[in-house]
Amino acid sequence: LKHPAAGRGPRCRKVRRADAIAMDPTNGCGFEGEAEDPFGQLVKPPPLILRCKVVLVGDTATGKTSLAQVFQGGTQAFPKNYNMTIGIEMTVKRVNIPDSNVVVEMYIVDCGGFAIGQDTLHPHWENANAVMLVYDVSNPDSFKSLSSWYEELKRARVESAITGVVIASKMDLADRPGSVTEEAGKQFSQEKGLEFFDVCAMKGSVDEPFHFLADFFHTKYKDRKVELENLH
Repeated sequence: LKHPAAGRGPRCRKVRRADAIAMDPTNGCGFEGEAEDPFGQLVKPPPLILRCKVVLVGDTATGKTSLAQVFQGGTQAFPKNYNMTIGIEMTVKRVNIPDSNVVVEMYIVDCGGFAIGQDTLHPHWENANAVMLVYDVSNPDSFKSLSSWYEELKRARVESAITGVVIASKMDLADRPGSVTEEAGKQFSQEKGLEFFDVCAMKGSVDEPFHFLADFFHTKYKDRKVELENLH
């Protein structure tokens, strides 16, 4: 009589998962000296979060609120109706710095553009990291007011330098008669040592000046860090 096992195929041995991994020639973990954490590539260092406060100033109806809301929520956040800002409105948006683990958390303070109550805005101006001076390209009076806004900021900040940008808002209306020219906006910006940007919240074209300020703030942080390290 044949042995009960005769005629059967080779006996199968249970292979543990660990053995299977070790025997797999495509798996680097199976070779001595090449062992690695298979999940190591999935572990990323936590982001470095920098908080930057930006104040938006300028006359009423220049598009400051639309600028902030569209930057945060996209074109779907563009206000359908105009509501005058009384006091301040706060918006928060995170900006990732390319090729780094740095995130700049931008606290955007939309300041009401009328004279009454400006004293309540000064504390925000004093400790802001950056400023946006906003005018409506179709409203020359709002552009002329920028000089007054700039001087108010200087008085509020005493000896602190003003870091910021000039924003030509509502570029969809730039073809209207009497609109402020791009050259005039750039000249004012150069005189004040500020960068110039044109935006159109209705079309969603608002990100560039915010990203510029986020990058600038990150650069200042790095420079300050090196400066402090060199003190030791």
